[in-house]
Amino acid sequence: MKKILLVFCIAVSMLSYSQKKLSADYSYKVSQPYKVFDAANKFYFAKDNQAMTVKIHKDEVLIQKFNTDKPSFTKEELYEKKFPKNFVVEDILEINNKFYFFYSSWDDDNEKEQLFYNEIDFEKGEFVGSSKMLFDVKGKVTGTSMGFSVQDKFPFLLSHDKKNILIKYRKKPEVKRDVNSYDVIGLMAFDENLTKTSGNELKMPYTERRMDNLDYHLDNNGNLYLLTKVFHDDSNKDKKKKKDEEANYHLELFFVKAGTSKIDITKFENKEKFINKLWIFDTPNNFLVCGGFYSNGKGERNDSDGIMSFKINNTGGIYDEVYHDIPLELLNMFESKKTVKKNEKKEEKGEEAKFKDLKLKNLNVDKEGNVVLIGEQDFVIAYTNSKGNTYYKYFYQDIFAAKINKNGGLDWMKKVPKNQYGSRGKSGMSYKYFFANNNHYLVFLDNVKNIEIAADKAPERHTDGQGGYLTSVKINDNDGTLTKGSILNAREVEDFKLHQFSTNRVFKVSENAFMFEAYKKNKEDVMIKVEMN
Repeated sequence: MKKILLVFCIAVSMLSYSQKKLSADYSYKVSQPYKVFDAANKFYFAKDNQAMTVKIHKDEVLIQKFNTDKPSFTKEELYEKKFPKNFVVEDILEINNKFYFFYSSWDDDNEKEQLFYNEIDFEKGEFVGSSKMLFDVKGKVTGTSMGFSVQDKFPFLLSHDKKNILIKYRKKPEVKRDVNSYDVIGLMAFDENLTKTSGNELKMPYTERRMDNLDYHLDNNGNLYLLTKVFHDDSNKDKKKKKDEEANYHLELFFVKAGTSKIDITKFENKEKFINKLWIFDTPNNFLVCGGFYSNGKGERNDSDGIMSFKINNTGGIYDEVYHDIPLELLNMFESKKTVKKNEKKEEKGEEAKFKDLKLKNLNVDKEGNVVLIGEQDFVIAYTNSKGNTYYKYFYQDIFAAKINKNGGLDWMKKVPKNQYGSRGKSGMSYKYFFANNNHYLVFLDNVKNIEIAADKAPERHTDGQGGYLTSVKINDNDGTLTKGSILNAREVEDFKLHQFSTNRVFKVSENAFMFEAYKKNKEDVMIKVEMN
């Protein structure tokens, strides 16, 4: 009898677990299934009540259209061998309400790297005419090696009004030893009609070993900004030994006025502040905002003690810099007792507990110049087995968010517990961020046990590829009020399970809704629309 009762209790427990109540703040609708198209590159866009996906696989490009109200699949156009052999997708961008497909192709005969574009008619879901060359570069440019191809050769930056575009490239150094090599950076600017407004190849004033470029920016007037670390030695590496009280580098902002090639340099002495990451963002006002994370030394790269911000005027001048430390109370939230005790001992010894492995992922600047910074614990651990084979484990853990107001004050600071683990790279881990209805939304797959987690408990692990609950964290922009809710159970979406979920496929379709695409087996995809009630 006791055994029967035990089995009954376990069954009830499992039933209650699988039937976890979903949040009333969200509801969702699922489209009818449609034929899957496997592709390495997938892009998602929304406009009015329509959505468009562009999927690229080898020499095939598929454009699909959807109605976002229902949601429902409406049409598709497949293009085969329209582009050069071995072309490399660079980006797809919306510029002044038009959509452009950018790709590169190496001209072996003339030894030139070429950048092309082809306009896409969003309404029709079709390419407009043939491709056009935007510009070419004599010789090789650097990028990210992916098997037999090189990707990310041409990073793109849009101005705040989406009417100016900056395309950057780095010439492959002729001198292999970077201690003797000076980077040559190409910065090509175009207007909303993709008409070239300026183009410069700038030789950096320091060798590669002395520089680490942090960010580039193009403002609405076509002025160029480059923020870089300048090292005081040839290490090309942050030194964070216990005895080091000052960074072995300082920051410099390179400013190139529109239509010129002259570099004006503003020096920024960070001294005891070790800069992890900084990004430059435009504002509708007459200044730019730069924000990121810093540490006070005595830690590993990507360990952070606080957040920082400063403004940049339209001549490259830096002013109004502010720093805000991350308090111990926040660091100890959602941690194990062991970690809390360790952090407290560090503080007692005069050392500082840090937010470990924190990487800047998003920076949002509103029309007033208020800054919201969002980071995530993101790290990889390599393991080698007895046979000498190396494999990797990927971790995407807690999220950090904070708001610095336009006057430099700290409005709020939050820590969102998360513990994702996988062995296939990013895959379905990390989060998707978007801003809507004066709220900051963080969407990710999580272990259901973490929905109502207490502040003195560490989050349960979510293993990538093993179901999970699609979770949304909403942070009010005004006061930082945080609410958390379950949207759906990936194992119980109508009569099927979701597979191959990826935050890269989540995209905003209105102020009250977002959509994402997922695989449901049987060679079929579905589009799921989530309403934020």
